[in-house]
Amino acid sequence: MKYRTIIIMLSLLLGPLLQNVKPADADSFTVAAADQWETRAVKEAKKRYPLAQVLFKQKVWDRHRDKESVKQYHITLKDNTKEFGVFVTISYNPYSNKVNKVIVVEEYS
Repeated sequence: MKYRTIIIMLSLLLGPLLQNVKPADADSFTVAAADQWETRAVKEAKKRYPLAQVLFKQKVWDRHRDKESVKQYHITLKDNTKEFGVFVTISYNPYSNKVNKVIVVEEYS
């Protein structure tokens, strides 16, 4: 009888606290994955334009299928006095995160 009362008291006291617990920070996993692909897009743009400074980066779109996911980023760069944008498209396997193809195209102005 004593144990039953203690368990009921603990559940009443700790119940509201346990309801606010998030399972393993699920949001941080998606943010970390997004940062991974954004970082990769910047790295690929810097490969093509090594002296340029990154001014702005933004995800344009993404598509997820069973065997392939594709993300596209727009990155604004500044090289000396010229400011321009590039589109970086990354195709990868969603299960292994192995990159299939990366395409860097300068924006037409």
